[in-house]
Parts: sequence; C-alpha cells; structure tokens
Amino acid sequence: MTSEAGIEIRGDWKPSACILCECNCGILVRLGGDDGRHLEQIRGDKAHPASKGYTCQKALRLDHYQNGRGERVLHPLRKRPDGSFEQIDWDTAIAEVAARLAAVRDRFGGETILYYGGGGQGNHLGGSYSGATLRAFGAKFRSSAIAQEKTGEIWVNGLMLGTPVRGDFEHCEVAVFVGKNPWQSHSMPHARLTLRNIAKDPARALVVIDPRRTETAELADFHLQVRPGRDAWLLAALGAVLVEERLIDTAWLDVHASGLEDVVTALSAVPIADY
Repeated sequence: MTSEAGIEIRGDWKPSACILCECNCGILVRLGGDDGRHLEQIRGDKAHPASKGYTCQKALRLDHYQNGRGERVLHPLRKRPDGSFEQIDWDTAIAEVAARLAAVRDRFGGETILYYGGGGQGNHLGGSYSGATLRAFGAKFRSSAIAQEKTGEIWVNGLMLGTPVRGDFEHCEVAVFVGKNPWQSHSMPHARLTLRNIAKDPARALVVIDPRRTETAELADFHLQVRPGRDAWLLAALGAVLVEERLIDTAWLDVHASGLEDVVTALSAVPIADY
C-alpha cells in the first residue's frame, strides 16, 4: 500500500493529521475495533513535509479523545423539574430547542440571540452550522472560545505588523516564554527538539518567565522565577529598561506607531530599581 505522496505504508496504516493544535503534525493511523473506527495504533508520519515523523502525546492519544467514553454526553438530555436529566431523541431535542429560540426571536428580536460555539482545530463544522442557525432565527452575532483566544493576538499583529505572524522558534536567536511550558504544551513545530537545540547552542538563548520551574525552565539559560501575579511588573520593567537605555527603534516607531510619547513617558516613570 502507498500513500497519495507515493510513500509505501505497510499493512493498513493510513496517513492523516493531528488536529489538536495548529501544528497539524502528520500521523499514520491503523484502524481497529468491532466497528473499524477506533484508532488502534498511531505514530508519526516521517513522510510529512513539516513534522517529519515528530509527534507529541496529544496526537498519540487521539483515540482517547475521539472514542473515549468516560463522562461524554452521547445523546440529547432534557432537564427535569427536579434537576435530573432524561434522554430524548434528536428530533424531539431539535424541535424543542427551535421552538424556544423562535419564541425569543418573536418576543425580543433575532439580534438578541448569540450563537456561541465552533472554533478552530478540528471544530470547523460549527462555522457552517452557525451560519444556517443564525439565518433561521434572524440572529446576527456569534462567538467562540477561539475568538477569545485569538482576537487579542490578531489585533496586536494587525496593528504592529499588518498581518498575522508566529514565532520562528526553530531559527530564533533568543526565545522568550512567558508562563508557557512548550515541553508539555507543544503548539510549536518539533517542540522538544527545538527547545533542546536552543538550549545546547551557545550562540542562542532561552528565557523563561514562570513562577514554576517547569521542564522548559530547566533547559533555560535564564529562568526568571517571578512571584505569581508579578509578571506584569517584570514586563513593565523590561519595557522601562528599553526606554532608559535608548534601545527602542524610534525611527521605525515614528512611522508605524501612534501614541509613542505617552508610552515612553509612562515607561520612564517605572521605578526599575524597586522591581
């Protein structure tokens, strides 16, 4: 058996990709179980052009996230007056929810209905479903967890650089992580390999700002172990040092930023020595 890229795959291994973070590492999966839908085995796909066989524990546990039962709700549940729940069929659930939303629309207007759901990785269907639902009830507004996560990031990127960007940690000279432990959370290509490469290269530096001595902090050249909640003080002091030592690119900021004088004035007042 060969993949679409012409790579030979032994047995019934099938190429796919992990959807649990933006890296989307390539994986090979072997299906099993009575229904043939369980991910019996998972491994990194060495033929993937980006991940090249690398994968983290999240990808290797995809079967648990997809098929693990635990406390997952598998059927519509309707709340009883006593607070307990009863299982109902999908037709009943959809009809009752639609009727209640229609009543809200008829009394208060469709614009009072907010659709909250869907999102990013592995959860794109909500985008299609939400559009149909919004139109059906005359609603205008929707949001999701990814809106909370990414709005600030995209806003800052747009104002500063004009386009979304992400850190090139594989090639950077200095990597700074504030309250982040990529050794466990990953969310960047080849996370553990990249961290090791930065740590062992004398020409590069790894800086971690975190109250905990995490696995990433153990590798760091500089671990700034601030007290919980004091990271804002540290970041303010760093900005103040840039101003005090005239390390900011004033010419670039004059062209690309507004309100620079106010920021410089505020940072100049930061009592760096007290921090």
